[in-house]
Amino acid sequence: MKGEAADIDTGDRQQNKLLFEYIRKNLPYDQLIDESNFAWVHVSYRADGDNRMQVLKL
Repeated sequence: MKGEAADIDTGDRQQNKLLFEYIRKNLPYDQLIDESNFAWVHVSYRADGDNRMQVLKL
């Protein structure tokens, strides 16, 4: 088993949005998902390096 994804909640929607934008602009990721209008942020990363840089809104 390997952990390549996380749901992150800073406790504040505005801070979640800032985190989302930081990740989107600065870090490699496979999927970056705005969950429920920034209630939390889902981010996944593929250690094999085959990251799609896919951004979604759910």
